[in-house]
This record gives sequence, C-alpha cells and structure tokens, in this order.
Amino acid sequence: MLVIDEESIKKARITLVLITINVMAYFIINVGLGQDYVILLSQINENVYEGEVYRLFTAIFLHADLLHLFNNMIFLFLFGIGIESNYRRIEYIVIYFMSGFIGNLFSLFLLPLNVISLGASGCVFGLIGAAIMSYVRYDKSAILFGVIYLMFFLFQSIGPEINIWAHLFGGLFGLLFGYLINKNKNIVF
Repeated sequence: MLVIDEESIKKARITLVLITINVMAYFIINVGLGQDYVILLSQINENVYEGEVYRLFTAIFLHADLLHLFNNMIFLFLFGIGIESNYRRIEYIVIYFMSGFIGNLFSLFLLPLNVISLGASGCVFGLIGAAIMSYVRYDKSAILFGVIYLMFFLFQSIGPEINIWAHLFGGLFGLLFGYLINKNKNIVF
C-alpha cells in the first residue's frame, strides 16, 4: 500500500534528491544565470531537430516560474515517496527519467517547431501512472479510481502554455512500466 508517513519520508532519498536538483536548477539557471540559459536548455523542437538532443533531457529540470516549480515538486513529493516505498530504486529512476523523456519525445513529434517546453511534469505523470499500478496490486477496484484520477490531472493539463503531450505520454509510460513491474507481484487484472 502507498503510505506517506514519517518513516517513508526518511527513506525517500531519491525523491528528496530529485526535488533538491530541481530547486537548485531553478535558482541557479532561472535566477542566477537568467532567461537566456533557460531558453538554451529548454526543449525547442526546431533546435532538437537540428541536433541539440540534450534539450530532451535538460528540459526535465527546468521550470518557467516558482509556481510551476512548486506544483511539480509537491506532486513529486507526494507520488515519489509512495513510489520509492513500493518500487526498487532502479525502477523508480527508470520511471522518472523515461517518463520525462518519452513525454518530451512525443512532444517533439506533436508540437510545433517553435514551442518552448520545460518542466518535470512528464516525469511526475509517470510516477502517478506507476502509483496507480501499485494501488491496483492491493485493490483491483483502484484501477477505476486511478484512471479517473489520471484523467482529472490530464483534464487540468488542457490549456495554453501546458504541454498536454508530455503529461499524457509520461503518464502512459508510468502506467505501462508500473504494470510490467507489478504483474508478477500478485496484481489483479
């Protein structure tokens, strides 16, 4: 079961490191270096097609403003701790980074060339998807709740300046990878 208590927070080393990296990146890049460096490291599809593939990874650690950072870090904290309690460390790391990468990769193909995309949302949606698969392992009725929950978050992602594709495909990767990991752990489907 996914439980957030004092003990699970103490054991949440990966989650706390990821939050620290994201917060430090914001203050070093956004505040210290400035907007030019945010643009240099963000996902701009035209630049990725020209060979700047690093942007698919660096964009994961960038945030547009403090509210964007705060929202992603709250959900990283909430879902990351649960994931860290129920998945092996390597599984957690794969879920986090591959969800972000897959979300950015699909954004590369589905968004216009000049769009600037950044943030850890694809990673966080992957954690949400994997968390749903952990819940289902304990309670098969949780799949309906989980899908509704994920759909609610995706619905909140519809709007200007929000990369729905990173959210959608990050979440789908988390669901799929979470299913594959949990299918041999008495998951009920």
